[in-house]
Amino acid sequence: MILNNYQNSATTVWHIGGEDIRFRIPLLLKLRAKGFNVGAVGSEDGNTFLEHQIPYFKYTLDRGINPWADINSRIQLFNLFSQYKPDIIHAFDTKPGIIAPMMAMKAGIPGRVRTITGMGYVFSSQSILALALRPIYRYLQRQAAVATGITIFQNNDDRQYFQNHKMIQDGRDDLVLGSGIDVEALIKKRPQPEELAQIRKALGLEEQLVVTMISRLVVSKGVREYLQAANIVCQRMKNVTFLLVGPLASEGRQAVSMQEVQKQAQTVRYLGPRNDIPSLLSLTDIFVLPSYYREGVPRVLLEAATMERPLITTDMPGCKEVVRDGWNGLLIPPKNPQALATAILQLLSSQAQRTLMGQRSRLHVHQHFSLDQVADAYANIYHRVLKQPSLAIRR
Repeated sequence: MILNNYQNSATTVWHIGGEDIRFRIPLLLKLRAKGFNVGAVGSEDGNTFLEHQIPYFKYTLDRGINPWADINSRIQLFNLFSQYKPDIIHAFDTKPGIIAPMMAMKAGIPGRVRTITGMGYVFSSQSILALALRPIYRYLQRQAAVATGITIFQNNDDRQYFQNHKMIQDGRDDLVLGSGIDVEALIKKRPQPEELAQIRKALGLEEQLVVTMISRLVVSKGVREYLQAANIVCQRMKNVTFLLVGPLASEGRQAVSMQEVQKQAQTVRYLGPRNDIPSLLSLTDIFVLPSYYREGVPRVLLEAATMERPLITTDMPGCKEVVRDGWNGLLIPPKNPQALATAILQLLSSQAQRTLMGQRSRLHVHQHFSLDQVADAYANIYHRVLKQPSLAIRR
């Protein structure tokens, strides 16, 4: 638990998430600059929040199917909400988005907001388990909707699905593309040419065209398609290096194993998790995310676009919001390594096309996904949710 003193007169907003809640810090700082008191609740250690003097509370959250752990999460959130009484809670991700609004309503919190950051494994997999979970998912989302003042969607496909299946209350939803990118702050992290040359040399990428994918090693993120496409491309071109960046996953059958990645070591270099993503994006010629995970709006696509990279991704909800096919990148069918390889070869063959698409990518993010735009949209939603008489607390 990390605390600091609030200003009594300002509206207090807490963001609720999981192990990556720290990525909300830039947005929370923007909201604080707009006059809100801000705080966060997550399952990570929270040291980064201390650096920014943002109150932070830790609770336990299990990503998997674990009813007893979920009950514990509910109790912890209810106790936090009851003790500190924030004016608004804003939940992100699937489990917090279901649990937090219900516990906030029970604790008497007047403002209850959630963002649907994609529909994930349950709607990207055709496994028996995923198919069996879909009715449960819909039921739980309907329950959470009753407790939620405004449900925010990051793409229109998810919004339409919720509307069609009566998973939100009429008039209590909105659309905000992504969670916001601080374009200028990210660009400032781009290394100088001399430093970039040193990084390129250290990684053995001199005289190489570089294709990069950044993701957790999960099947539905398209990791296997990326590995297969790299093999196809490397049979045609010799001066290209494929980088795969990101942590190993723990999602059972959905996880891509280290052994599977190592089998492609001759064509794909696995760098593991890295904390120098802006540098890696700066030396990248093409950024690839062949995901069919049912993303909200993938942050990594926005980051690559901000760094003026041409993009290749799938024609899937969330991904297609970032890429206009043939303008700032290419859209391909999901689960199609041959189509992915063809798209990569097309962009590798034309530096002029890559440069133009990269410039358009940055423009697209600046116009539609900037942190200021998202902060403004959220501020308006927070004011609305507190004013709606239909959202009175149910006791």
